[in-house]
Amino acid sequence: MLRETGNFDNVNKLFDSLKKGGAFLVAGRDEVANPMTIGWATVGIIWGKPVLTVLVRPSRHTFSLISKHDEFVVCVPEPGMSKELSICGTRSGRDIDKFAECGFTKENGLKVSVPHIAQCPMHYECRIVHRNNVSRETLINGLDSQYYPDGDFHTVFYGEMLGTYLREKRY
Repeated sequence: MLRETGNFDNVNKLFDSLKKGGAFLVAGRDEVANPMTIGWATVGIIWGKPVLTVLVRPSRHTFSLISKHDEFVVCVPEPGMSKELSICGTRSGRDIDKFAECGFTKENGLKVSVPHIAQCPMHYECRIVHRNNVSRETLINGLDSQYYPDGDFHTVFYGEMLGTYLREKRY
């Protein structure tokens, strides 16, 4: 069972997960929902709203899904989900069903139409309020060659956190 928490109550769990291997960004709906591994995210207050930002390259399958539906979910994995993080970070949802490949169960979102990964203990449900393209001209020297040698710059999606949920432990 999921229990709603404050948007910032457990943000350290998200940041710990990002430092240790990533989290899952889920975009799309129904049978085309797709999890992608992310290693970067920020959380804060922008425009008076609690916001979680994620970065997605236009070349990724997830980009078309997140752009089409204007919602996403970030799922914080359990420790020991490194195999699933690897699959979702190296394989494309254009080629495989990552939910099936990883043995994930889709769980309906509570405030968005994007599903959660039921095996994850924490979920951020977000609605996109803004997007911004990263460009060579606005990066400080060196970052473009370090992170964008092929010119595949990210788009930054700003998601208003509509709900943050923790899974109640079953005993």
